[in-house]
Amino acid sequence: MRFRSITTTGTAEPTPDSDRKTVRLHSKSVIGLLLVAGAALGAAFELAPRVLLRPSFGAYSDAKLHDALGRAFVEYWRSESRALPAHLTSLVDYWFQWHAIKVVNSALLAIVLALLTTGLWQKYLRGRRWYAAVATAATVSTVFVIWVLSVNIQVAALPLIPLLGVLPGRAAEGKLAQVLSEMREGLTKSASPHAGSPALTVLLGEVERYYWVTAAISATLMVATGLASAHFWKRRITGDPSATRVRFMHSTLGVITALTACLLLLETAGSALSALEPATSLLGIIGAG
Repeated sequence: MRFRSITTTGTAEPTPDSDRKTVRLHSKSVIGLLLVAGAALGAAFELAPRVLLRPSFGAYSDAKLHDALGRAFVEYWRSESRALPAHLTSLVDYWFQWHAIKVVNSALLAIVLALLTTGLWQKYLRGRRWYAAVATAATVSTVFVIWVLSVNIQVAALPLIPLLGVLPGRAAEGKLAQVLSEMREGLTKSASPHAGSPALTVLLGEVERYYWVTAAISATLMVATGLASAHFWKRRITGDPSATRVRFMHSTLGVITALTACLLLLETAGSALSALEPATSLLGIIGAG
């Protein structure tokens, strides 16, 4: 694919093959198709898992999921076994498949947004200045969707601990409230008879692994965005000083990726600390307040 060269004022210079029919990301038709595709994928983010999993698991409303998980977790805690009971295993499998579908959806949406972002920046270089605002918004949206993709990968990799976040915590009632109280006692008092619970041992190990996976994924993205930021700033510095639009584009992309790298650094550090303190992290998940 060949594009027409850009002058310092952002207008296009004709080339001998400019009349050839080629697919250009900055064309209105392509941008329109990408917008439609992005909207469809965004709408399918929550709808697709519900539809695709209904034949195997039935229709889970939030209330039904909370109730089913509460009963399964009470059964697990009182089983005095490290192995998950069948009901809880089914829910964990459901949560895995739910987020695996979202991984595919997020990946496709990230690709669509990345193409749309490229097309909008090209449109800015060739057209009106207000395209810069739209292109910047698309860039931020792309970064956000990539982060959402990473979160869903984390959950799909180790779904048990994120699934526990569905529990109502301090709002729990009946048997579940008693079980969560026993868990908190086991996590905060080493002399408690619940401190050596087989279920608690499994959950602490899962918490540790989950946050180390989170830290690894965040660190990888941090390095990638840091390198991208350095690339954009280098292109800005070494580019034609009179090409103001190109310099603005590289500056904007450099700032966005640099800020993203900083946020990912904080997430990496926070995840590592959570992995080093699994008891505190588990208390936060089940509701320590």
